[in-house]
Amino acid sequence: MHSRITMTFKPLLISLLLLSLTPLAAQACPTGNANSLAYIRRNDNRCEGLRDRDASSSFELISFTTDTLSEDYPTTLGIRVPGTGRTRPAIVVQSFTRNYRLDNLSSAQTTSGYTFSLNTNILKQAEVSTDSLRATAYITRDSSPVFFPVILGSSSNSYEFVINSPQRVAFPTFEIRRNNKAVYSSPRPNPRSGHIRLNWAYGNAPAGSYQLYLVDENGSSRTFSFEHNPDWFE
Repeated sequence: MHSRITMTFKPLLISLLLLSLTPLAAQACPTGNANSLAYIRRNDNRCEGLRDRDASSSFELISFTTDTLSEDYPTTLGIRVPGTGRTRPAIVVQSFTRNYRLDNLSSAQTTSGYTFSLNTNILKQAEVSTDSLRATAYITRDSSPVFFPVILGSSSNSYEFVINSPQRVAFPTFEIRRNNKAVYSSPRPNPRSGHIRLNWAYGNAPAGSYQLYLVDENGSSRTFSFEHNPDWFE
């Protein structure tokens, strides 16, 4: 009896092992008609397209970018994430107005960071406006995400952060901090929901670890850690 169970169990273990060795990117989205706008695996280097999306119920950082995009997309959009060293960042580009999503990028490691050249046909056909794009990139340190700027095209010498807040809320404290001290403050005393933006012209801010720090009207705080280095944009 024991030998029969062992023989039956072996193929299952082998199947699970093979599945675990399959690249995550290949499992991340379905295949489909490349001429459609559906969210599918494209050119075996990314997942991209329009997909059904439930309304977000979580309070989260949905964008940390710098860009010089105009109203019209270039033929190819350069996406670059500097500063993560040998660790490949998780990159997500989205438009919530059009339910567009780009992720699982096969980004290339270069001396200036991880880069990806995106053909913008899907963005154009889906009529995704440049000002609706949201993008994040992060690596995990000590079980927590650390964000790095996503450069769309080229840098504008300032950062845009976008927080999604499902509930109407005011933020008496809305700051950029370094070493537990505020280096920039932009309070939001009027309650609102949805996408809340903060633009920071970092100027001569030194390289290092920073935090986007928020405290709401009820005294609850949230912190998003990120890295900055002015040398990334030279």
